[in-house]
Amino acid sequence: MKDLIVSNKNLIYSIANKFKGDIEDLFQVGCIGLIKAYDNYQENMGVKFTTYAYKYIFGEIYQYVLRNKNIKVSSDTVKLNAAILRAEEFLSQKFKRKPSYMEISSFLEVPIYKIEETLNAMEVLSLDRELEDNNLYEFIASEEAENIDLIMLKDAIKKLDKEERNLILKRYFCNMTQSEIAKERGVNQVKVSREEGKVLTKLRSYM
Repeated sequence: MKDLIVSNKNLIYSIANKFKGDIEDLFQVGCIGLIKAYDNYQENMGVKFTTYAYKYIFGEIYQYVLRNKNIKVSSDTVKLNAAILRAEEFLSQKFKRKPSYMEISSFLEVPIYKIEETLNAMEVLSLDRELEDNNLYEFIASEEAENIDLIMLKDAIKKLDKEERNLILKRYFCNMTQSEIAKERGVNQVKVSREEGKVLTKLRSYM
């Protein structure tokens, strides 16, 4: 079993690096996924073992991340998620319907498994698990709204459109700066600052 882990350590680390946390802890969890894949793999499946093991490793780490709310999604994953959202919006207008993962994959020239894993990873930002630990509440609460609770805030965020929600997730759940978001979008920091202000105002109005 040690040889199995050694020969696949690069694969495990590449998946573990998609998340922000203790890399060795994530690696150990990934090893569990690798072993599970090994126990279930059969050569007549017509797929390489590494391809088969990928989902097991990612799935094991993903479940671990869900149970440990201090672990955040990596910035690369956040950036790809933003690209997916933009592609989905563009293709929806083009096709007059919601595009499939395969169509998004083809448009972005990104393997479909990366599309799927990115969307799964972003679920780590689940509002039910994260609101207690970030400072968004402090920005929304005010003297006029001192009775705001986390349930109200969660419901308010759900009312935002995709672009607005994406901005809030990046700023307050992924700890990205306005400058980083501006660079990603190809706009200046002032524009992002104004958009953020408008979204925060909208959140307050919903509460």
